[in-house]
Amino acid sequence: MRKHYSKCHFCGGTVTEQRVVVDYRWGDELLAVIEDVPAGVCDLCGERYFKAAVVKAMERTANSQGRARRTIEVPVRQLKVA
Repeated sequence: MRKHYSKCHFCGGTVTEQRVVVDYRWGDELLAVIEDVPAGVCDLCGERYFKAAVVKAMERTANSQGRARRTIEVPVRQLKVA
């Protein structure tokens, strides 16, 4: 069953439920990629909306000590602006 979402707060577009990949960050130390996350996504601007229960589930998943499905290497770069 699809969840109900209001119109997009930013552009007024239609928000529909999709499964997305989230780059979850907490402070300077934690970065986790979480797949298959239910989110409302605006069809016009792409803004994402998450239900409170989904955010809590992402927090638990990101901080869990269980085995990750896979691990990826992420380069870290510093922006230099003249």
